[in-house]
Amino acid sequence: MRTYLQLRGGRLEEVKAEVVREQPLTVYVNGDRFLTLLCSPFQLDALVVGYLWMEKVIADLDEIADLAISEVDGRADVRLARPVVLPTERILTSGCGGGMTFRIDPRLFSRVRSSLRIAPGPLAARLKDLLTQAVHYHASRGIHGAALSDGERLLILAEDVGRHNAVDKIKGEALLRGIPTRDGILLTTGRISSEMLLKAARMGVPLVASRTSPTEMAVGLAEQLGITVVGYLRAESLNLYTGDAVDMDGIC
Repeated sequence: MRTYLQLRGGRLEEVKAEVVREQPLTVYVNGDRFLTLLCSPFQLDALVVGYLWMEKVIADLDEIADLAISEVDGRADVRLARPVVLPTERILTSGCGGGMTFRIDPRLFSRVRSSLRIAPGPLAARLKDLLTQAVHYHASRGIHGAALSDGERLLILAEDVGRHNAVDKIKGEALLRGIPTRDGILLTTGRISSEMLLKAARMGVPLVASRTSPTEMAVGLAEQLGITVVGYLRAESLNLYTGDAVDMDGIC
C-alpha cells in the first residue's frame, strides 16, 4: 500500500491504495545468466517456464530438472536435463517496459490451421470475464491481463505490468497445468504488437482479441500465419482486421 495525494473534483486529499508492483527477475539457465525480465512479482514460475518455451530454450516442461525462484534476490535458477546453447541475438520489442525476444522471424513459425469459429457475442463475453476476474487490475490499475479461452469459459488468466509477460505466463501456466493452447483464444487487454502475435502463433492460437488495437506489422504477420485478429472488442462492436475465426454470418 502507498499513500499519495489525489486531486479530484477540485478537492485534494490523501489516499492510501495499492500501486502496481514491478521488479527485475534475472534468469539463470544451467548456471549461465540468460537475461533480466522486468515483471510483476507473482506467477513467476509460470513466467519463467513460458518465456523459456516461447524462446525455444525448452520444448516441454519435462526438460526442466529444477526451477528455484527467489523473490528477495530477484533471481530464477533453472537447471535443464540437458546442455543448451542460449540464443544471443536480442531484439528489443515494443512491449511495455522494453520487452526482449530472441526470435522474431515469421519463417520460424508454422501457419496456424484451425476450425475454430466463435460468434462476436461470446467472444466479447470472454473479454468481459477477463476484465471482471483480473484481481490485480482492480486493486491497483496500471496492469495488463491476458487469458486463454475455449470460447465458453476462461481456462487460464494471468496479469503483469508487461502485456508480453502476461502472455508468457499464460503459456507457462498451460505447461504447468497440462492445458493445451492449440485451438484456443488468446484475449489481452493490451495492444496486439508483432511480438504478441508471434507468441500466439507459437502457441498454435488461431484467434487473438483485444480491447485495444493491433499494429500494422501484427496484422501483416497474422495474414501470413493464418491468425484472426480482433481489436476494440466491446459488447456490441469489434474491428475484424484479418482471419475468419469470428462468425460474422447473418450480420449486415
